[in-house]
Amino acid sequence: MKIQVDADVREELVEFLERVDCEVEVEDDGTLVVSVPDAIGEDQARLEVDLYLKAWQASHPDVETHLLGIPPSGVEDEP
Repeated sequence: MKIQVDADVREELVEFLERVDCEVEVEDDGTLVVSVPDAIGEDQARLEVDLYLKAWQASHPDVETHLLGIPPSGVEDEP
């Protein structure tokens, strides 16, 4: 899954996601590519990343993040 986040807080989000056992790569454009190695399938991985992101955003209410190219799983915010 891919996440866009402001460059000012990108490293903080990367560290948070790595602490919860996600693997994170930063693409050349700053987009984060996140995977959950212990997830059983894409649906579980998508759910976990969405929940981790919501938890991180709760302590960073002024920061805007965007999950990119994620099909609806019933957990993401409605458009």
